[in-house]
Amino acid sequence: MALAKRLPSVVVRLRTTPSAFHGVQNLIVQALGIGMIGLTAMLTLPGRLVAGWMAATAVAALIEDRLLERAANAPAGAPVSARLAAVMRVLVTTLFALAALSLIAKGQGGDKLFGFAIISAALVHVLMRHYRSPLILAASLVPWVGILGLVGVGLARTALHEGQVLRAVAQTFVIAMLAIEFWSARQQLSAAWRELNATLAGVRRAEASLQETQRIAKIGSWRQPLGGARPEWSDELYEIFGLDAADGPPAVERMMERLDDDGRERLASLLAGEHTEAFSFSLRLQHTDGSERCCWVEGRPELDADGRPVGLIGFCQDVTDRETAAAQLRQAQKMESVGQLTGGLAHDFNNLLAVIIGNLDLISGDLQAGSLEKEFADTALEAALKGSELTKQLLAFSRRQTLDPKVVDLNTLVEGMGPLWRRTLGETVTVKLALAGDLWRTKLDPAQMESSLLNLVINARDAMPDGGVLTVETTNATVDPDNPELPPGDYAVVAVSDTGSGIPPELLAKVVEPFFTTKGVGQGSGLGLSMIYGFAKQSGGQLRIYSEVGHGTTVRLYLPRSNEAIEAAKAPAAGPVKGRGERVLVVEDNVDVRRVAVRQLTELGYQVLEADSGAAGLEALAADHGVDLVFSDIVMPGGMTGIEMIAAARETRPDLKALFTTGFTSAATANNNRVTGADMVISKPYRVTELAAKLREALAVDAAPAQDPPASAADRRSA
Repeated sequence: MALAKRLPSVVVRLRTTPSAFHGVQNLIVQALGIGMIGLTAMLTLPGRLVAGWMAATAVAALIEDRLLERAANAPAGAPVSARLAAVMRVLVTTLFALAALSLIAKGQGGDKLFGFAIISAALVHVLMRHYRSPLILAASLVPWVGILGLVGVGLARTALHEGQVLRAVAQTFVIAMLAIEFWSARQQLSAAWRELNATLAGVRRAEASLQETQRIAKIGSWRQPLGGARPEWSDELYEIFGLDAADGPPAVERMMERLDDDGRERLASLLAGEHTEAFSFSLRLQHTDGSERCCWVEGRPELDADGRPVGLIGFCQDVTDRETAAAQLRQAQKMESVGQLTGGLAHDFNNLLAVIIGNLDLISGDLQAGSLEKEFADTALEAALKGSELTKQLLAFSRRQTLDPKVVDLNTLVEGMGPLWRRTLGETVTVKLALAGDLWRTKLDPAQMESSLLNLVINARDAMPDGGVLTVETTNATVDPDNPELPPGDYAVVAVSDTGSGIPPELLAKVVEPFFTTKGVGQGSGLGLSMIYGFAKQSGGQLRIYSEVGHGTTVRLYLPRSNEAIEAAKAPAAGPVKGRGERVLVVEDNVDVRRVAVRQLTELGYQVLEADSGAAGLEALAADHGVDLVFSDIVMPGGMTGIEMIAAARETRPDLKALFTTGFTSAATANNNRVTGADMVISKPYRVTELAAKLREALAVDAAPAQDPPASAADRRSA
């Protein structure tokens, strides 16, 4: 009873102590083996002979087991126990060999000799595996108890038949050996099954990774047997075509209906088996949502043993985004080239207009009011000023106009232009304003913004000859870094929408090109949207056009948010502000422009000096320290810009004041870029009233150093 109570705790300790558990397991196996040896010895004389050798074998095996345990626990460099274990292993093998030889020498029956040989083989199989391999350590006790119990049952059944004992034992051990082999095979099969499952899991992970890679890269794989059979498609290829994978791949005829003419021709040639080499080409296909996709196809024919094509295999990649980006880059490069051309023409034309307008201004001021001569002069001056507006549009497109940016409230600007728009649009067009109450401020040139909005309103009117609704809307927009079309940041947005005829998709990318127009001759210059596009870019914003034929067009101007305060408006002067005898140095390389400027300044009451280059200007400043202000062109031949000249002069005269003029220059873009601080810029051509106001403004402020990186080669041209 006491033993029964303690047995569970003993079993728990054995199972939680692996070495102790396996030691007890070995003792049980050995005890059962010795018990069978004793039973065999009592039944028959040959059995007693066998018992002697088996007992010696069991003892030797037990010693070998202990020596192996000691060798496993021995420190490195002391393999004595391992060597003794090897000796005992040889002894065990020798004892079994002697047993077989002894039976042969005693002339036992062939059946008994055969039976003993089987017993010996079985015992060697069991005992040597037990002591030589980790099989017993990896298995449970139950299979071994079952095998040894099977041996005991076999002995009991044949105990009354002395002559059949060895045969029964032999048969029993054959069964035991087969059971052991079956159990070992089962263990190996389980291990192989686990390895196979691990391999299959790895294959599934690799397949999932491949599918995800194909999804990200928009690559679909396919296989097309020749002869009209349906193809095999990957999941991503269904996405590219916009088809449902549950319906399976479409028939070849249905698929070809979605391809462009070139794609159908190439595919028909491949399906005809006319190619035996790898192929690649681009095609356009119709997606189920109605959009057009551009794809890149690569593949190769599958050949039979005779080298004849029996199928096609390859991949199809959706490269629509890449092609769109490439087209946008080409368009941007074209616009930049056109901008450089138009900017150069406008620059040269501005120099001519500066001479014409300046002289007409002087002539008109000297003529008697109401005279025929003054009327002629004023008419010519008006025409020249219209030409000046045309060059401003060209410069706006090329982003080379000189801006006068101020912080503005777009809502106030839009509301102020409402009456002008209504007079321009007439009674057939209804104007609606949708203005955001919390609209962010932005910094831009108000005059250019008003001109841009007026152009958009006129375009909307022309798109609605029978009348319609024009909506001007303002809103705030925050652009994320992931947006490919706009730089990230906060924008104040003004949108002009109409309900007119819309713009065809093939013309949408061309409408901002200079001189492009769909209007009749004499109805427009084709510079309106070009000017707006350039103004938006130069102001740090973007122009976006959305249109649908038959439904209308929306043009959106994205303008960067400004956190600066709005400046109070200044009252305009009643007429040209006269000078007070200040000394002004005019630096201009163009003789005609310089002559007009000198005459204008003289008429305004200034003392005037002149120079034709930056170097000459420095010499004049060194000779006359009484110069109050330098009126200089920005870019001039000779290697020195007007800004560089002023910077050099201020090394000795830091209080020197300056006013710059230009036909165009990348140095005088938004925020006057290189022209900083108190220095100001006036654009060519200018009226005498504008020049007078700028001169008084420049003389009234403190001088600040001008900053100018070296001018580019493109800027080294006459202003």
